[in-house]
Amino acid sequence: MNEPHLSQTAQGTALFETITSQIEHDGPISLANYIGLALGDADHGFYHKQDPFGADGDFTTAPEISGLFGEMCGLYLAYMADLSGLKQPAILELGPGRGSLMADMRHVWSQIMPQLAEAPVHLVETSPALRQRQKDRLAPADLYWHIGLDDLPATPVFGIANEFFDALPIDQAIWRDGQNGTTGSWRHRPVGLIDGRLGFVDGAPLSKAEIDIWHLASLAAPADGSIAEYCAMADAYAAKLATHIASYGGACLIIDYGRDGPSGDSLQAVANHQPVDVFHQPGDADLSHWVDFSALRQSAVNNGARLVGPVTQGDFLQAIGIAQRTEAVAKLADAETRRGLFAAVDRLVSSQQMGSAFKVAMMLPSGTGLPPGFADDQGSTA
Repeated sequence: MNEPHLSQTAQGTALFETITSQIEHDGPISLANYIGLALGDADHGFYHKQDPFGADGDFTTAPEISGLFGEMCGLYLAYMADLSGLKQPAILELGPGRGSLMADMRHVWSQIMPQLAEAPVHLVETSPALRQRQKDRLAPADLYWHIGLDDLPATPVFGIANEFFDALPIDQAIWRDGQNGTTGSWRHRPVGLIDGRLGFVDGAPLSKAEIDIWHLASLAAPADGSIAEYCAMADAYAAKLATHIASYGGACLIIDYGRDGPSGDSLQAVANHQPVDVFHQPGDADLSHWVDFSALRQSAVNNGARLVGPVTQGDFLQAIGIAQRTEAVAKLADAETRRGLFAAVDRLVSSQQMGSAFKVAMMLPSGTGLPPGFADDQGSTA
């Protein structure tokens, strides 16, 4: 048996009671189900009962660190839109948070490309509280909210997904060596109860079809206890986005921390800016995981599009001119503002901070050629 992954904190939250009651009645639940409840429960989920962003929240995203991040992304998407020559585009953001990134991009577009500034904005967001924040922040934009990608308009989309895929629920499997000469197997790793606490338990072996879907058949012989992760929702979102871009054109930047391949056990939890156990007070902690960009690429290819990159966030921002833009802005600022500006940009690009862990990729229609920022590296960054 595997060692239970137990929380070291009190778990007397309403959502903990809901989850434990479900397990007591029906047996262990999938990890994806647990994450979906912890983050998305309508009454007690992390993203539904509070604003998790910024200094007062549980984590700070790049747009909250510096408006230059959104400005550079906006300039880049404007360049791609101009290069494509497509008419009547729509704007798309997956996981728009407070609306800071979209606001910064729209500010740039209002100055250099009014066509994009006037385009309808489609936001994939499920939190009512965050939808209200986005409405307040982005007025008077023509806003449309979605819970998925099934009803996007039949038109080109220029979009961005910043720290979206890392929060989608994942499942895990664990390798168990065989006993007494039997063959080892990958087994599901659901969430059960151990001495009244939530913890991982061993589930049923993965089927052959699941082994193929998880891309586990080609892995070298794993050690006992090795962990594999699979994000079905990431595959689904990437497939729908690829289908739309293949059909109508456009481009979508995908920015997240992850690797160009599997990462093993990457699930993590954060509460009050501190790492905690993944079963810490469900609904009170953010849960996330490293994104497998190779899986997103495969979904794109399978649905008629392509994914260029990933490259590191630091390399991408440097390649598209953030240093030069920072210097230009700094000339108009006082000394204290300049220090803050350079510190924020260093946080975005430095390999010791966000610059290397975060990666940037872009989904495009099928074809050849690499746009700026990706020209020296297409998918080799681990």
